[in-house]
Amino acid sequence: MLQRLSDDAEFHRLVDTIYEAVLEPAQMPIALALLSVYAGAESAHYFVWDKHTDTPRHGVSSGWCQHCPQPGHCNAFCQDPQLISAEASEENASAAVTLIDTPDMRVTMRLRTRDDEASEVSAMERESRLQRVLPHLQRAARMQQRNLELNELAAVGMAGLDTLDFGVMVIERTMRVKYANAWARTMTAEDDRLSLDGSMLHSADHMHNAALRNLIEHAAGSLGVQGAAGSWMYLARDGRPVPFIATPLAPSDAMRSTWASPLALVLVGNSETRSVMDAGVLASLFGLTNKECIVAARLAAGETLQEIAEREFLSLHTVRVHIRDILRKTGTHRQSELVRLLHLLPSVDLERAGAATPASRRRGRLNA
Repeated sequence: MLQRLSDDAEFHRLVDTIYEAVLEPAQMPIALALLSVYAGAESAHYFVWDKHTDTPRHGVSSGWCQHCPQPGHCNAFCQDPQLISAEASEENASAAVTLIDTPDMRVTMRLRTRDDEASEVSAMERESRLQRVLPHLQRAARMQQRNLELNELAAVGMAGLDTLDFGVMVIERTMRVKYANAWARTMTAEDDRLSLDGSMLHSADHMHNAALRNLIEHAAGSLGVQGAAGSWMYLARDGRPVPFIATPLAPSDAMRSTWASPLALVLVGNSETRSVMDAGVLASLFGLTNKECIVAARLAAGETLQEIAEREFLSLHTVRVHIRDILRKTGTHRQSELVRLLHLLPSVDLERAGAATPASRRRGRLNA
């Protein structure tokens, strides 16, 4: 038979598990089970209620409880919106304890108690024990929600960076890459000289490697010394120029104490894909037709009228007519003004803007 822990030992084990559950959600049912034992309760339930949608974001239970409306399915019961929005009416359910209450959400913990005869802990002792553990529950709930918020922000930010059609990297002075978006990772994977081996940016060409290291060292600077922006043109094996632009990445005041080492933000230009404004956005902003959007996009990407005519299977006269209408709709008077206007707008890949692709060109001439 296992020896029962003392009340103090139970308390310290419970507190340790509560804080472990902050970073490891799988520990939460264990923490709730320990809380049930410590408080002499039948079961414990933990809810995160979204006030905007009036639905539960998350629900965790210590396990099966006798008085659960869905016996044997407490975890499913914890997801029931009526449980959290309704007042506790069961005789054997204690009032819910609110751990966090913000304009966005509410975090609640609820115990389901046994009959006094069946419980080893009296009602007065249970209340005393709950008051002892409550500050830890509240602190852990705040830590967990903040951790979830930061994880969500990081995921959203990285997903946004992965949609860009140029490279973004954050690199330490030692050349260790802290972050690289999808485009940068793909570029280094496909290039036979640049690599991200062991999270270290490296070039097999000694001259390139020295130039790259010099660029990062100057941009990152050192602790207490501001770095300087710089650029370097890398020539790929096929002769394509790939510009690297590095600038110091300084921490905000809130993050300064946790910023471990100097960092450089590196933008890697995409000379292979011409980027333009999305055709749908051009249409909504200026009322352009689909073909006018493509012509404007190709102008902004640096193509000549002859190139536009060939790639979109149009005559030069038709291209000029489209440009005349585009100038009128955008309120510009010259092609240079139009290009400057379009360059103020966010860019995406030309093919995503609806331009003709090599596959479509092989299908024959399109009608304008």
